[in-house]
Amino acid sequence: MTSLTDLRALCAEMKELQDRKAVMDTEVTELNKAIDELRLRKIPAMMEELEVKNATFEGLGRVQLATDLYASTKEGQKEAAIQWLRDLGYENMVTETYNATSLKALFRRQLEQGIEIPDEIFNVNPFIRASIVKA
Repeated sequence: MTSLTDLRALCAEMKELQDRKAVMDTEVTELNKAIDELRLRKIPAMMEELEVKNATFEGLGRVQLATDLYASTKEGQKEAAIQWLRDLGYENMVTETYNATSLKALFRRQLEQGIEIPDEIFNVNPFIRASIVKA
C-alpha cells in the first residue's frame, strides 16, 4: 500500500535530482562560456596572427576556421520578414513561420553574393568560429 511517506520519498528524490541538475546546468553554462572564449575569440585570433586557416594536430584532429552568423527577425517584424521572403521567391521557406536554419543559410549565401539584408527587419551578426573535426 502506498503512503504519504512513500510520496515524500519520491518528492525528496525529485528535489535532489533537480538540485543536482541545477548545479550541472551552472557548470555547463560556465563550460560553454569557456569554450566560446576559445572558439570565437582566442583560437581565431591566434590563427589569424599565425596566418593559417587550418592546422592538424596528432591526437586532436584538424582545427579550421568557419564563417557563421547569428540571425533573427527583429521584434514586431515577422510579417515584414515573411513578405520579404515571398518577394524574393522563397515562399517555400514560409509556412506559419519560417525555418531559422534555412533563413541563416539564405543570409550566408546573400552576404557572400553581396545582397543587402534589410537591417530594419533582421538582426544579422556574422562571426568566425573555430571547430575541431576528426583527422
